[in-house]
Amino acid sequence: MHNIYYWDFDENCDRKSVLMDIQDLARHDGDGYSGPLKWHDEVKPVRNRDEAEKWIQSHDKGFYDDHAVRYYDYSKATETKKIADLKTRASECATKVAEYKKAHSVRNFKAEFLGCQKCGSKVSRKYLRSECCPLCGNDLRSPTTLSKIKELEEKRQGLFDRIKEETEKQTNNRTVRWLVKFEYHS
Repeated sequence: MHNIYYWDFDENCDRKSVLMDIQDLARHDGDGYSGPLKWHDEVKPVRNRDEAEKWIQSHDKGFYDDHAVRYYDYSKATETKKIADLKTRASECATKVAEYKKAHSVRNFKAEFLGCQKCGSKVSRKYLRSECCPLCGNDLRSPTTLSKIKELEEKRQGLFDRIKEETEKQTNNRTVRWLVKFEYHS
């Protein structure tokens, strides 16, 4: 099995210890670690952990190509009133998404048999374990319902993005960390 891990470390971590930790995991869980791990000291820290992961993926040539890049970590940022308000709104939106999904679940339909718009099969409601057709995997809810769910989830994601933006404005509360991506076979 091919294993890919992303670990993060303090900016001033001992690189030999990092490599030893990787080798220990690969030796105990797999066939060992062959490396090499490329530390990208020449690259300025990227905006956040997500950007670091994207950076690594864009420079990864595949087949056990291991990289380490620095990124800004905002986990010690303070929660401002604006961030707290955005978190409350995001939580409320998540609740609305969950309630809407529950209210519009195929389990709540009155009809005993549901027709799949994709494959045309008729499935008894009592045999459904999810919102999808057991034969083709198509979502059985109406396009209007799916559109509304997508709209609510995009609104929620927009709030999470705004929380991230507000947090990243706190440059005095950020630290620099390494994101290390490594692979091994087990």
